[in-house]
Amino acid sequence: MSDVKWTNEQLQAIEETGSNILVAAAAGSGKTAVLVERIIHKIIDEKIDINKMLVVTFTNAAASEMRERILEAIYKKLEEDPKNIHLQRQITLLSRASICTIHSFCLDVIRNNFYEIDMPSNFRIADTAEIALLKQDTLDDLFEQKYEENNKEFIELLDTYASYRGDDALQELLLTIYDFIQSSPFPQKWLQEKLQEFNISNSQDFGTTIWGKILLKYVKEEIEEAILWLQCMHNNMYKYIELAKFTQTIAEDIVNLQDILATINSWDTTYQKLQSISFKKWPVDRTVTLDLKEKAKTLRDKVKKKINEKVTKIVSRDSYSVNCDFEKMLPILTNLCNLVLEFSQKFVERKKEKNCLDFNDIEHFALKILVGENGEITETAKKYQEKFLEIAVDEYQDSNLVQEAILTSISNGNNIFMVGDVKQSIYKFRGARPELFLSKYENYKPKEEKSNEDGLKVQLFRNFRSRENILNFTNLVFESIMSKELGDILYNETEYLNYGANYPEQDFIQNETLKDLTKNEQAKVNNFEKVAEMLIIDLKEEDSITAFQDEENEQDEEEQERIEDEVLEARFVANKIQELLKSGYMVYDKKIGYRPIRPKDIVI
Repeated sequence: MSDVKWTNEQLQAIEETGSNILVAAAAGSGKTAVLVERIIHKIIDEKIDINKMLVVTFTNAAASEMRERILEAIYKKLEEDPKNIHLQRQITLLSRASICTIHSFCLDVIRNNFYEIDMPSNFRIADTAEIALLKQDTLDDLFEQKYEENNKEFIELLDTYASYRGDDALQELLLTIYDFIQSSPFPQKWLQEKLQEFNISNSQDFGTTIWGKILLKYVKEEIEEAILWLQCMHNNMYKYIELAKFTQTIAEDIVNLQDILATINSWDTTYQKLQSISFKKWPVDRTVTLDLKEKAKTLRDKVKKKINEKVTKIVSRDSYSVNCDFEKMLPILTNLCNLVLEFSQKFVERKKEKNCLDFNDIEHFALKILVGENGEITETAKKYQEKFLEIAVDEYQDSNLVQEAILTSISNGNNIFMVGDVKQSIYKFRGARPELFLSKYENYKPKEEKSNEDGLKVQLFRNFRSRENILNFTNLVFESIMSKELGDILYNETEYLNYGANYPEQDFIQNETLKDLTKNEQAKVNNFEKVAEMLIIDLKEEDSITAFQDEENEQDEEEQERIEDEVLEARFVANKIQELLKSGYMVYDKKIGYRPIRPKDIVI
C-alpha cells in the first residue's frame, strides 16, 4: 500500500472483495487514485497476477496513464524488496495485461476467436469516412432496387415519409433508426420487440399504454406547474381586500385544474375534462389600480394559453380514435422496420466484401462470440470467466447495454468493480445508459446493510480538489435544479460534495507564509474573499451586439449569433484573466506558500 492517508470509504473501495462493487465517486473524490490503488493492492497484497485482471478505461490515454502508475508503484515496492519474484514477474506481465478501452478488449476477443463468427483473420477497421460512404452506397442500391421492383410496401413508405423533392427524408429516417438500434445488444430483435408495442387494442384506455403514460405524465407536469403559478399569485393577492373578486377567480381556476389532476391516470376522463374546461371571464373593476391586478391577469392569460393551446391539444381525441390511428400506423411501421432490417443485412454483406468492420461491429461481434443467440454463455466466455479474477470498469456511468452484456458474460457473477458518477454522464446521445449505474446505485447496499447476495455500494463524496466555498455554491445550485425527473437523481445532502481538501486558513497564512511577503502582498492575501462568483453575460445588452460589428456581414443570422456567443464569452474570460494577472492576486502554492498568480494557475 502507498503512504497516502486514505479515508474509510476509499479504503473500503480499495480492499473489499467477494461481490460486485459500485463506487459512486463524485467529482474530485480521487476515484482514479482509488482504482489504481485497488489494482496495486490486488497485485502486491493479494498476490494476483496483473494479467488476471481486466481493467476497462474510457480512453487510451487513461489506460496508458494507469499502466504507468501501476508500474511506478511496482518499482517503488521493488526498491523495498528487490528479490521479490512476484513483483518482478508483474513487470513482465504488465505489457500484456488487459488494461484498455472496451473496444480494444473487444478487438482482442475477435482476433483470438474470429473463426467462430466466420470472419477472416486479416479483417481491418474502416475509418469513419469510408463507412459513411459505404453506408450511403448500400442505401442508394437498396432504394434503387425497390424502385425497379415497384415494391408496394416501399411505395407506401414513400407516400408517408417522402416529399415532392425526393426520398431524402425516408433515407435519413432509416439511417437514424439503424444508428440508434446499434446501442442495443441485439438490434434486430430489439426493433421487432418495439414494433409490437404499437399493436394496441381498440378497446383499451390509451392511458394504460406506454405511449399514453408518457403523454399523461407530461400533461400532469404542465398542469401542476400551472397550479403552482396560480397558487403563488393567489397567496400574494389574498392580502388585499380590494382584489377579492380577482383572487376568487384565481381560486376557482386552481380548483378546476386540481379536479383534472385528480383523474389524470385515465386518458378518456382527462380528455373529457380538458374538452369541457372553461375559464371564467376576468372581472372588470377600474377602481382597482394595484399593479398586482395586471400581473395576475397576465399570469392567468399565460396559464389559459398553456392549457388551451398546449395541454388540450395533446389530449385532443378519445382512446378509441387514438387506438384506431395506431392500428393504421402499424402496417407502415412494419414496412419501415423491415426496410431497416433489410438495409442492415445488406450493409453487413458490403462490409464483408470489403473485409472491414465499423465501430459498432467491434462490440457486436465480440458479443456474438461471447453470448449465443438465445442468451446462453458460450465456451469462449467461460474461458474468460476463468481467466479474469476481477473486472474493473472506469467511467461506468457512460457504459451502454452492449458493453454491459459483454462484461456480464465474462464475469463470474461477483467480481465486477465499477467506478463512476452518474452526475457526470454526458454521452447518452451516443448510446450511453446511465440507467445501468442508477439501477445498481439504488439496489446495491452499503456494507453495514449488505447481505451475501447484494452488491456493495461505496460512496465517495469528499472532494479533495476545490475550496469549501466552491463546493457550497455547487451544492446550492444542484440541490435547486437536480431531481429524479431532471437529472435522474435527487441531489440532496446525501449527494453533496463534501469538503475534503486541506487549504491553509487565514491564521496559518498570517503566522507561517506571510512573513516573507511584502506589505502589499500581505494585504492582498488578507483581503482574500472566500466567495464563489457566478458571472452572467446578458446577450440582450447593447454592448454585446455592438462589440461584434466588425464581424463579416455576409454570414446569416443564425451563424452570426453562434459566433457572437462564442467570441463574447472568450473575450469576457480573457479580460477576467488579465484582471487577475494585473492585480497580483495571491494563490497558495504547496511548495512555497502564497505567491502572485501565474497563467498556469488558471483553468477554463
